[in-house]
Amino acid sequence: MRSLACSLRGVFSLCSVTAAFLCLFPALSLQAQESRKIVLKEDQFEESYLEKVSVSGGIRAGFMQESTLPQIDLQQLYIQVLRDIPEPKAKLCVNMVSRDGLYAASWHYDLGSQPAGELLVSIPSKYQKQIADYTPDSLVVLAAIGQDDCTSRDLRYVPASWGPANNNNYVLYVNSGNTDTSIGIPGMAERGACTKISADSTVAYDTACTVNKELLAVPKSLYLLRNNFGKRLPNVEIPVR
Repeated sequence: MRSLACSLRGVFSLCSVTAAFLCLFPALSLQAQESRKIVLKEDQFEESYLEKVSVSGGIRAGFMQESTLPQIDLQQLYIQVLRDIPEPKAKLCVNMVSRDGLYAASWHYDLGSQPAGELLVSIPSKYQKQIADYTPDSLVVLAAIGQDDCTSRDLRYVPASWGPANNNNYVLYVNSGNTDTSIGIPGMAERGACTKISADSTVAYDTACTVNKELLAVPKSLYLLRNNFGKRLPNVEIPVR
C-alpha cells in the first residue's frame, strides 16, 4: 500500500530518494542495515595464552559457519542470532579456544531482547600478535544464549563466524578423542558426517562435523553420537536456538 501511495502522488515529489527506495524495496532495505555491534571492555574479557598445553578441553569446542577469510580478524567476529530473542534478561555466553590449546578466552554479555540478525563483536585481546595468524578453523567460538547465568542448563547455541554470515554450512568442532563420532538429528535416519582434523596439534578439538544450514531452519537439538571400540557412549546434546 505504501509503494502504491508513493507512486500515485509522485515518488519524487513526496518522498526523498531514500524514502522511495524504502517504499519500493522494503526487504532489501532491511538486509542492508548494519550489524549491531558489541564492544567488549577489557574487564569483560578473560583470556590466556600458554607456552605449553598438555591437557585437552571439553567435548564441545566451537559452533561456526565456514569462513572465507584466510586468517581470523578480531574485529570481524559475528554472532548469528538465527531467531528473535524475546527474553529481556537474555545473556550471551561465549568461549573461544585454539585448536592447539594455547589460547583460550571467555566472556558474557547482557544481551536482552533482540531481533534476529548479526552481532558484530570487537575483541580487546592482549595477545593479538600471538593469535593473528590463526586460520578460522584453528581458533573457534562456542556461543550460547541463556537466562541470567552462563552456567545454567538452559543454554541454547547459536553459530558464530569469522566474517559476515554467508551461505556456507555450519561446522561443529568437537574433541572426540578415540571415539568414532557422527551427528544425529531426531526424526532423521541419516547421520551427519564428522571427520578427524589433519593438523600437527589437535589438543582442544580434533574433529569437525558438518551441519547443513538448511537443517536449522527451525530450532532443534543436534546430538553427538559416539562409539569407543564398539562401546556406545552417552550422546552429547547440542541444542541450537
